[in-house]
Amino acid sequence: MLGVLKRPIVVTADVNLNVVALTGMGLLSRLWQLSYPRAVVFDEVYYGQYISFYMKRIFFLDDSGPPFGHMLLALGGYLGGFDGNFLWNRIGAEYTSNVPVWSLRLLPALAGALSIPMAYQIVTELHFSHSAAMGAALLMLMENALITQSRLMLLESLLIFFNLLAVLSYLKFFNSQKHSPFSLQWWFWLVLTGVACACSVGIKYMGVFTYLLVLGVAAVHAWHLIGDKTLSN
Repeated sequence: MLGVLKRPIVVTADVNLNVVALTGMGLLSRLWQLSYPRAVVFDEVYYGQYISFYMKRIFFLDDSGPPFGHMLLALGGYLGGFDGNFLWNRIGAEYTSNVPVWSLRLLPALAGALSIPMAYQIVTELHFSHSAAMGAALLMLMENALITQSRLMLLESLLIFFNLLAVLSYLKFFNSQKHSPFSLQWWFWLVLTGVACACSVGIKYMGVFTYLLVLGVAAVHAWHLIGDKTLSN
């Protein structure tokens, strides 16, 4: 015990500076002046109504899609102290002082920013070069439509985030299968794959296509495992 105390405790970590830089640029491009414009833009006029219902504890039936995405947007309003008192009646209406615009747009912006390093990691998990991974991430970083969707109170960036998370988690699960099957890491990525797929479907029904994609790839991998004579039953 005394011998341990005489030596310093050293922790080493591998830090991918590419991922750090991409994350920083993603956060800067999505969070800078997030409250601008301080007015209702496009489908914020619809999602804002759902958020107000949640804030006021009013029961409603939403037939436009699953509720999970709207609940995530409402979480931003809850964290910002939104009381739900705003009339969402037209696009272009100026937000009143009681509407925490920055908080309402925060989760979509974070999802859009984190999708950039995930795109980088997906390409590297597919065993392409780091140059190819940087190219894919930079395309997502500079794509105007993705920037716009991420900076507004919309569901698209949340959906893309969980779609990419599902694919990345499955690839990490598959790669860990080769060297450490049934390990803690193996189980973590497997469970996270299922959670991400469920969140994708819970945001928009089109998330089921990502679920089917992961199932299809998993079926091919399972077929190869079944034919592997070196593995036990």
